[in-house]
Amino acid sequence: MNPVVGWAPDSHEFEVVWPRRFDLDTVRAVLGRDADRILCDVLASRVNAPIWSLIDRGGRRWRPTVSRLAYLVSGGASPVPQPICEVAELLHTGSLVIDDIQDGATERRGGPPAHAVFGIPVALNAANTAYFRALEVLRGVLPDELRLRALDMLAEELFAAHLGQALDVALGAHLRDAAIRTTDYFVLARAKTGALVRIAARLGAIAAGAHAADEGALGEWASEFGLAYQINNDLEDLASGMHDVSTCRPTYPLLLVLERDDAAAAALRGYLGRPALADADVEMLRELFARERVVERGRGAARLAAGRAVAALRSLRAGDARAALERMTQDVAGGAALG
Repeated sequence: MNPVVGWAPDSHEFEVVWPRRFDLDTVRAVLGRDADRILCDVLASRVNAPIWSLIDRGGRRWRPTVSRLAYLVSGGASPVPQPICEVAELLHTGSLVIDDIQDGATERRGGPPAHAVFGIPVALNAANTAYFRALEVLRGVLPDELRLRALDMLAEELFAAHLGQALDVALGAHLRDAAIRTTDYFVLARAKTGALVRIAARLGAIAAGAHAADEGALGEWASEFGLAYQINNDLEDLASGMHDVSTCRPTYPLLLVLERDDAAAAALRGYLGRPALADADVEMLRELFARERVVERGRGAARLAAGRAVAALRSLRAGDARAALERMTQDVAGGAALG
């Protein structure tokens, strides 16, 4: 494994921002000196545990790698500040808990979603706590000037992420009237998926004290990387049961067919929103997507986005960190599942 890239998941690193149990001093600093160990136990089971229920199931944990590489390519001095590298992963995990509640999901990373185990109130509160914990981490790591810059960035990107999530939740209702196009999807994906990649990249750059131009280049890379990643993620659903057809989600494969508004689009609309697709329905849909060359066209769009991402990196200084970001981008362009 390339030690610069650091692909392997390591939950111990995540503990620097989200321990399995907040120690008594930490809890008293927030809640007051009357807090005791009993309250720490309750918080561990109702705040810490829902997030760890997802972390412990694995994943490639590539967002910390993005922050690490962004820090290095921006000229950051060793050692790389590990808490900064884990902030985007903490935000991402909190967002998964909330996404699963909104989507009514029944599975996440091979097991039940957090809300199915802990209940919606507990899971939702844990996810929100993770968001605010991410802000607190910056206070303990960054000097005032860089912390203000990072907080401004997070306000911008989290707003964009939630606007993107709103589009993802709402636009499915418009799929049947052909009002949504692939260009709308690009806006959605760069917002919803791209925002968390931009947070990882821009936070690494800010921690290194990067020039605005370098932070901007990394942000542009992250937007296109996120788009390529989301397109390939959507394509995976075509081989795993057509869940996005049943839930009427505005994904790239569906929009490639629907925006043409032809016979293939009309046939696809007949299946949108069906709660359960029979095996024959799934087979028919696969044949339809094959005729429309959806996978090939989708992979092509992902490669174009990845090409734009690599081009954005070219203004950054050459070296191992930039090369590693380029390799990550090419992996995504080829459809690699990063987790």
